[in-house]
Amino acid sequence: MTTFWACLRYEFRMQVRKRSVWIVPALSILLFILIGGSLLRDLFDPGERPPLARTAVFGLALQVHALLAIGFGCLLADRLVRDDRLRVAPILDATPTGPGVRLAGKYLGTAAATAIPIFLVYFGFSAAYAVNTGAPEALLWALAAGGAVLVPGLLFVGGFALAVPVTMPAPLFRVLFVGYWLWGNLAGPELMPTLAGTLVHPLGGYAFTGLLGFRGIEGDQTLAGPVPGAALNFLRPEPTPLTALLSIAVLLALAVAALYGGAALRARRLR
Repeated sequence: MTTFWACLRYEFRMQVRKRSVWIVPALSILLFILIGGSLLRDLFDPGERPPLARTAVFGLALQVHALLAIGFGCLLADRLVRDDRLRVAPILDATPTGPGVRLAGKYLGTAAATAIPIFLVYFGFSAAYAVNTGAPEALLWALAAGGAVLVPGLLFVGGFALAVPVTMPAPLFRVLFVGYWLWGNLAGPELMPTLAGTLVHPLGGYAFTGLLGFRGIEGDQTLAGPVPGAALNFLRPEPTPLTALLSIAVLLALAVAALYGGAALRARRLR
């Protein structure tokens, strides 16, 4: 366990010092301000803000997650293959530390460091909303959304972002990842076959609906569950607290499977 925490701290410090970890989210925030203008007006304009604090911060979580997770995945794409590129992998493999321990430390350390700007943005906007509206409970709802939606979703993205570049160049993964994110999360299931609204939905549709009771700013948005006539409805059970927990468990299990599957493939190639 001591070795695991040492690996985690080392990877965290290395990643958090990278300028790109801060520059990419900063540019994404500018884009968010431009395209999320209506939401921000709802948050801070007393005449137009949503009636409930939880509705406001949940809507904010959905939009921040949808946009900033793209940069999060792209930034992590070279972290597992970087040791091979720098030719330090044989040295690390020769240490007494088990590869599984190092992998877990690298995964959680780099993911935590890369996620810091996302959480700073989200909780910063939520705190500003709480002060502006005199609704301190908004911070508690923000914590709930962060734990139930942002953390599982980012861990899911991080697992695949570290693992998949083992099978392809990191730049190609980034291009494919952006395409997946737009198709699998933002495209409407009534328009095309997509993973949006399924149990395998890192934007947290089931957690939002089944655990937090959020169905969009207007209260009529389908974030999870079956859609009439849509493909893959067998992956869209009715949203309940149980299916919400199942969705979180599926996302985390797939992340771990991808991560250790990629590491196993990498080890096999190095033999």
